[in-house]
Amino acid sequence: MIYAKIENQEENKRLEDALKASKDKKWYRRLEIIQNSAKGIIVPKLSEIFSICQQTVRNYINAYNQGGLDELMPDKQSGRPPKIGHWTKADWDKILEQTPNQYEKLKTHSRQWTLERMALYLKEYHGIEVTIQSVYYSFRKTRRGTGRSKLRVGSPDPDYTAKRAGVKAVQNLHLRDN
Repeated sequence: MIYAKIENQEENKRLEDALKASKDKKWYRRLEIIQNSAKGIIVPKLSEIFSICQQTVRNYINAYNQGGLDELMPDKQSGRPPKIGHWTKADWDKILEQTPNQYEKLKTHSRQWTLERMALYLKEYHGIEVTIQSVYYSFRKTRRGTGRSKLRVGSPDPDYTAKRAGVKAVQNLHLRDN
């Protein structure tokens, strides 16, 4: 029988700390398998408990016995990197400061952003062709809302906000005089 070998108390503490700090379910499962194996649970039972094949359990135990937690760590998943996955909230805010009708290449009179318009913006201004779902997931990742938008009054005039504040101040003065 093969079992995970935890050599000393320090290694056991490191394993417990890794279990507490784990946020990835695959990593957590691997740590649980090692911990249970070290307690003497056999491979077929671990395979049944975690619903994975016995060879996978053996691979995890062998990796841990050879190199500890560092060897057990899952490899980064391969695959195509996202086209807009690196964009931050600040990047999106910079685009959303203006309304779609202020971007000439979009050829729209609308002042409301939609995911479709954002995908078109990315294609026209950045040369990035993405799906609507990609835009949605990028917004979610940066904690930007994608719900119903609010009508924003905007203007291409750079002094618009100052002028608008002046108009509101005059309106407030007029209301106080009555």
